[in-house]
Amino acid sequence: MATYKICDIGFAPDASHALHSMFKIMEGRAQASWVPATLDAADVLLANVTADPLALSAWSRSGKPVIFVIDERGSFPPAPFVLRHPVRVMQLLSMLDNVTEHLREPRRQATVAPEGTCAWRVAESLRAVAMHTVERGWNVAEDAEGAHVWVGGGHAHALPATLAALREGRLALGTFQPTTDWPAAGAERLPVRDLAWYVGLAGDESLAPWLDAGAAFRLRRWPDFGRLGARVELLELAAHAAARPCTPALLASGSGQPLATVNRFLAAASMAGLLVAVPRVEAVPVASTAAAPPARGWRRFVGDLRKHLGLVA
Repeated sequence: MATYKICDIGFAPDASHALHSMFKIMEGRAQASWVPATLDAADVLLANVTADPLALSAWSRSGKPVIFVIDERGSFPPAPFVLRHPVRVMQLLSMLDNVTEHLREPRRQATVAPEGTCAWRVAESLRAVAMHTVERGWNVAEDAEGAHVWVGGGHAHALPATLAALREGRLALGTFQPTTDWPAAGAERLPVRDLAWYVGLAGDESLAPWLDAGAAFRLRRWPDFGRLGARVELLELAAHAAARPCTPALLASGSGQPLATVNRFLAAASMAGLLVAVPRVEAVPVASTAAAPPARGWRRFVGDLRKHLGLVA
């Protein structure tokens, strides 16, 4: 059995002690053995989202996995491993087994695109900002027409016309950068996860670089299409991704949507904290003729949902 070192930061002493007790309880039940360690020696970080932003930033540059713990009412950050407080033994056991699978996967060589050529640069900059929404201060992105979107305190802010362009996919933002300027007068607020959804949908045709092309993906919960706006192709993709883990290719063949649309959907769901990666899950074959009734059932479900949301059936 493999042994991995884990460090927890950002927790009160009693909560940290409880986590260490859980590691002992899981001994012999998990796929690997987990040993508490210092931050410098750890293979995995277990971090409260309110932990020291500098420590979190330094860890993110290491490329090692981090498990974020959010409070009961917190929004899921754009990260693959997230637990909600209070953490239970079985939840932690399942999460650590997922991390073990991740650690066993062959690491892909990271490639760095030349400045200005990375199609996912805007999304990556927002992911970096959204990871540390507890930090004070603002970040801002601007488009070629001078429209601005500010992010700070867990929310995004923009003028109504800018938000309308964002929701309609007409806003081509630059990267998010720190700023001392506050949002403009009259700016409206929306959750960062909603901004992240729209930025993901506006991404490149290729699979987002933070998603593993060899993994399968499923939705941890449905997007709020009533708030985000319902598009037929997104309803189809959500229905399939909620039913079972799917590779991008399987999701494309099962939904009948182009792979580019699938990749953008997965990026949006991931950035909004709605997506779960399932390493090394065997792809389920495309439904045969014998499996036609369930497929019709999904179409019926999507059709009913479209009617409920006021879309043309």
